[in-house]
Amino acid sequence: MARPAGATGVEHERARRAVFGFLGGAILHETNNVLTVMAGVRQLLKAGISLSDRVGGMIDQQLARMEELVGWIRRLGPDERELDAAPRNAEFVLESVERIVALVGKGRGISLVRAPAPPIVPLDAEAAGLALLAALLPALPERGGVGLALELRASGENGRVQFFVRCRPARPAAAGEPEVRIAEELCRAVGGTFVTRTAADEWSADLDLPAGR
Repeated sequence: MARPAGATGVEHERARRAVFGFLGGAILHETNNVLTVMAGVRQLLKAGISLSDRVGGMIDQQLARMEELVGWIRRLGPDERELDAAPRNAEFVLESVERIVALVGKGRGISLVRAPAPPIVPLDAEAAGLALLAALLPALPERGGVGLALELRASGENGRVQFFVRCRPARPAAAGEPEVRIAEELCRAVGGTFVTRTAADEWSADLDLPAGR
């Protein structure tokens, strides 16, 4: 699906870099887990100790997490759409974002609720997903944090599609909010808007984007 006029791809690339900066740590964490298990396997083999099926299961589990995370990231990208694939509609965007946040947020006490989305298709599904991730990933607490309740939902009418993020408690304010500015510029480039609000106990982000045909 073609991007609207004015969307040169520069804003998309900036958003990818911002998002992948946060995802890199999660990918390295899973990679390190695999390497740690492999180092233990090598020591066991050197000592002549037989390996249990549990070791193979641990390796398979870590590899599966890495594959899933990379798969969901690529799924949102511009080059992964197959001709017979499911429509890249609002549900597709929210599901992709939910799975990425859940995988990156493992061990951070995150509770995420995603409401069913209407079948409306955003004109630029990648822009929607990148903007949501740019808003959400910086809000995630550190590992072992006190927890965070996130809500994702979408609606659509009059040729537009809206995405809503709710974060409780309100996330700490970041100086300059560079990821938020990148999300704003990306949404503007594809004919939409990105608005954030902070209340006493809630942080929210609303995206309004043109729908496709």
